[in-house]
Amino acid sequence: MDAAILDLLIAEIAPLLVGRALGKARSVAAHAVAFEIAGDRTRRLWLDASRRAAGVFVVDSRESAAIEERGELPGRDRHALLLLRKHAEGRRVVALARVAGSRTLVVDAGRVVLALRVSGTPALTLSIEGEAAATLGEGAPAWPLPAERLECEPRLPAPVSPMLRLPGLWPLCRDRDLAPASAVSFGEDDSAHVRRTGSWREAAGTYLIARRRGARFEALQTAAFKEARREIRRLARLEANLAEDAVELPAADSLRRQAEALLASPQAVPAGVSEARVPDPYDATRDLTIALDPRLSATANADRVFGKARRVDRARAKLAARLIETRRELAAARGVLARAEAAETLADLEAPLARPAGARGASQTRHYLTTRGLSILVGRGARENRHLTFSVARPEDLWLHARDVPGAHVIVRDNEGRAAAEDIREAAELAAFFSDARQEARVDVHVTRRKHVRPAKGGPGRVHVFHSDTIRVTPHDPEGRLRRR
Repeated sequence: MDAAILDLLIAEIAPLLVGRALGKARSVAAHAVAFEIAGDRTRRLWLDASRRAAGVFVVDSRESAAIEERGELPGRDRHALLLLRKHAEGRRVVALARVAGSRTLVVDAGRVVLALRVSGTPALTLSIEGEAAATLGEGAPAWPLPAERLECEPRLPAPVSPMLRLPGLWPLCRDRDLAPASAVSFGEDDSAHVRRTGSWREAAGTYLIARRRGARFEALQTAAFKEARREIRRLARLEANLAEDAVELPAADSLRRQAEALLASPQAVPAGVSEARVPDPYDATRDLTIALDPRLSATANADRVFGKARRVDRARAKLAARLIETRRELAAARGVLARAEAAETLADLEAPLARPAGARGASQTRHYLTTRGLSILVGRGARENRHLTFSVARPEDLWLHARDVPGAHVIVRDNEGRAAAEDIREAAELAAFFSDARQEARVDVHVTRRKHVRPAKGGPGRVHVFHSDTIRVTPHDPEGRLRRR
């Protein structure tokens, strides 16, 4: 808003506000606060210090409720809201004006003053007895005011009827239309629809609703893009790993051929050797070189190779099924991204976007099995890490976490003390992979019993670790390598 529009707006809002007490303050969005107006149950004073819709507004309570946002406030906003509730509620407004030569508005309530700068990076500052107490918004405090500019400029009569520039007819505007920063503004423009209203206050209310709708749409769409692209990257990596693992599997037919060669010529295998050359039963012109277990006979080695061939067949079948499932999930994730890109309204984004068929919920604990069959539980996020460590894990279970970096808590079920070095190494590779150090070649991982871990202050998931060992491993994606429960 330029200075002239602010003057016209203040001229209409001031009579509704001056002489009345500020009622209950509430956070209505990031960098915005709304006050009830004593004696007026239908309207609220909305002070907005966001980049998108900075300004002072008096809006209908129902309109305010329709565009309010819920969510975690920045720390500075939370602090400012507490002090606004403590010091501004119940104060009677003496004046509402603009500081001369600037686009800073002042709500004067005696010993309490609210200064709202709408230019540059906006900010709303609470001043108590001439001292800045708190600031809401991203900008530098709007206090103190220049001593020579404390008097306000005279309010000018409206040169034209109140109007608002929109990208199209207001009833037909989609939220996507309102997302760009230039989509809604005041003033004449032949290239856009101009909505004429009965008052500047009504025009400003429409401006606030449109800008907030557009900003919320843009934020939700950006979040949907990030989530879908993150899922696509994860699934694409998984697809590549599964395909690579399938290529690296030995040929089961070749293994069976070796086993049959051992059975056909057991006399060609000397006792106690780790490798032997035996005739190929299907091609008399060539021999096969076969790795052996020197502790076993030729027949027992043949059984071992047959068993390996069967395991390869099962692994190949599982990999093929997992690859089909992953490709189906990848196609579904790309569909989610396409729907987010095509969204036009808040309803398109606020409705849950369908997760890929068969995809696991984001809140479920990952559950794998080591090669030897022990359960490995891997947390997702700080709160689930805390729940997994202090509500699910037993005292004698193994607890692992990448050292000195954020990451998942990993639990190895080991109530009977069966965990071997191989199980610990596989669990440590998971802890390294599900951490911020997953791109490193080698990662140090804490290993200890759950009974040596205690919760720490500073947020969920933070712990103190006692009596831990450290193991250095290479991060490995478990998909396609470890069985999943």
